Amino acid sequence: MADGTFESLRAAYEGIESASGFAGPADVAAYRHAALEKTAELADFVAGLVEGPGSAVELGCGNGRMLIALADAGVIDRGLGIDIASSRVAFAREWAAAAGAADRLAFVAGDALEEDLGHGHALALCITGAFGYFDAHVPGSDRRVLERLRDALRPGGRLVLELYQHPLEIDLIGRAGGRLRLWHELPPSDPWRFYLSDISVEGRRMTHRKTFVHRTDGTVDDAREESITIYTAAELDAMLTAAGYVDVELRAGWSDAPYDGGKFLVITARRA
Repeated sequence: MADGTFESLRAAYEGIESASGFAGPADVAAYRHAALEKTAELADFVAGLVEGPGSAVELGCGNGRMLIALADAGVIDRGLGIDIASSRVAFAREWAAAAGAADRLAFVAGDALEEDLGHGHALALCITGAFGYFDAHVPGSDRRVLERLRDALRPGGRLVLELYQHPLEIDLIGRAGGRLRLWHELPPSDPWRFYLSDISVEGRRMTHRKTFVHRTDGTVDDAREESITIYTAAELDAMLTAAGYVDVELRAGWSDAPYDGGKFLVITARRA
């Protein structure tokens, strides 16, 4: 059941990118470089949606990679990122300063339902599956988030959502009797080498418990749990329309292809 707060979500991400997890500056630089490489396709796609530099707001900004990539490419001239984990916000601020973008990008640790999102933005973002967290932790907050982002956009401003639909995991969980455990090996630039996913599904709610193993000292971190709501494409289309968005398009990842039921669902829309 949803607990009505984001505290468990905060705990799931706090400390993942703390400075103590890296051996030194070279490892931090390699991690940032890998993150920007992973973001390049996303940033290129978003660049095609925006006419001229404008401001952006991102909920669930994490380590700041998307806003930093967009600022570096000249797609945005100002950006505000909000994330629940203070350690990730600290990482984003340090990265923005190192990239020479601290005067253009602001990162805030706080609750997306309470923080000031500003107004008149050309772009509003909620990517890497972050939108799915809201209703799973605070029922009804998904609609509040859509309304808050709408109000933060200028007329005609673009909303971009990225959801992870997990069709393979849901199928395997059904075959496995309701619970699935998988090991993942992380990229060499990540301070953590492995993590174990322990995933269960109840109705529309997927709960993911993660155990991390550190790359160099073997530390085991097993106190992280998050939940997401799995939406149908039709549900999302209806929610966006009800929240006052137009030109809603559901895409198969970061492409112009229509959504096909796969893992990555990217939604673009405009404020009416």
